[in-house]
Amino acid sequence: MSTQIRDRGFTLVEMIGVLAVIAILGSVATPKIFAAIEDAKVSAYVQQVNTLTSAVAKYHVDTGLWPRHVPSHAQQRYHQLMVNDLDGTNPIPGWQGPYLEKEMTHHLSQSAYQDLFLANNNDPNWACDLDGDGTLDGQFVIYRSDTVSDKLAEKISNIIDGDGGVTGGTKDWKKAGKVRRYQGTSSSILEVCLASI
Repeated sequence: MSTQIRDRGFTLVEMIGVLAVIAILGSVATPKIFAAIEDAKVSAYVQQVNTLTSAVAKYHVDTGLWPRHVPSHAQQRYHQLMVNDLDGTNPIPGWQGPYLEKEMTHHLSQSAYQDLFLANNNDPNWACDLDGDGTLDGQFVIYRSDTVSDKLAEKISNIIDGDGGVTGGTKDWKKAGKVRRYQGTSSSILEVCLASI
């Protein structure tokens, strides 16, 4: 008597069971994966802030000036952390750069506007209130990043200032600290105070 072994495939019920397990695992893992990606972007942004803070300080020590850096600007002279060009025709006295290894990257939104500029002390839209007492603390070099969601901005503020999520009262993260919103209310523009002038 010969025994015949028959190849047996999966039944429909078994296939549905396997797909259900995969769907459950996917629904559990997906939010954690997206949260990890978001945290990585925030960490990269904070690292860039630290790099810019160091670059601005080195530039100031070498030149006695404060830099402008507008990556999307057509004029080279606004790349003063990377290009030795004061006004389009003259080199920057004392410049020892480049102060950045590569062009700035907006880690939170690839195509969004960003720049580095000097804030006018008389303009409360860009002024810094580091201690959160409601008064402006002077003129600063500002790193501006557009299209940053409140969720990510709060995480950044919490890492840099330790006040992310604090609203109302005397120290609202959107209005005070090194990390704040433009005009204290913008839902898109984030400013980081890098150095006091």
